[in-house]
Amino acid sequence: MNLSLPRALAGLGLPALLAAATLALHGPATALPMGPYESWMLMVDSTPSTRSLAANYALVPTWAPGGVLRRWDEPVAHGASLRRESAGLSLTHRLHRWNLPHAQANLWLQGEAGQLRRAGGHGQIGGRGTYGAAAFMADYETTRIYFGGSLKALRSEGRLRHDVARLRTGFSFWEAEYEGIQPWLLIEAERTRYSPGAMQESTLLTPMLRFIHRRWFVEIGVNRDGGMFNLMFNH
Repeated sequence: MNLSLPRALAGLGLPALLAAATLALHGPATALPMGPYESWMLMVDSTPSTRSLAANYALVPTWAPGGVLRRWDEPVAHGASLRRESAGLSLTHRLHRWNLPHAQANLWLQGEAGQLRRAGGHGQIGGRGTYGAAAFMADYETTRIYFGGSLKALRSEGRLRHDVARLRTGFSFWEAEYEGIQPWLLIEAERTRYSPGAMQESTLLTPMLRFIHRRWFVEIGVNRDGGMFNLMFNH
């Protein structure tokens, strides 16, 4: 099984896997990990070290099965890196939602399982195997302010580890009608831990702009490693 992400993406043909969190006329609008009942969600994330494509379908209001393809480069000594590629199934669950007078808050749980391919070198053994991952997410937002955070842990054979913690906050420049574009300014703090023997990455700060327009959700940002791009679309 070839888990090369570009080949896998080219062969998917996913015209139906287009979705994101529904954008209400004057309600909060952000990157929720699943959409409303009977909706598809597509998420594309790109950074200098990581690429991913994920999609899910909300079978019921609080559960969404799906799939995810991911590729990342694990830093090792002397500026080198080792590539990891995964393809798996996912399950997203909304643990709880608070609908407040002028805000909304959510708690989420996500699980993944699938196949992973790891390149060898620099004292690490390459090969293929299975992997499992779990993530916990929380968010709070109004039409003008956003706070969010997540913890994700991935494990596989060969003591492979990929743990990511994120915190985000930001504000919207103005409220927008559904037909208008709503811009946001956010800053994200990210901490990544890799497999034993790999270099431990320090906290990475990324300022970014977020644009929401009808069914489109786009984020662009830059940090010391380079640029980042996130895209969501709903159907």
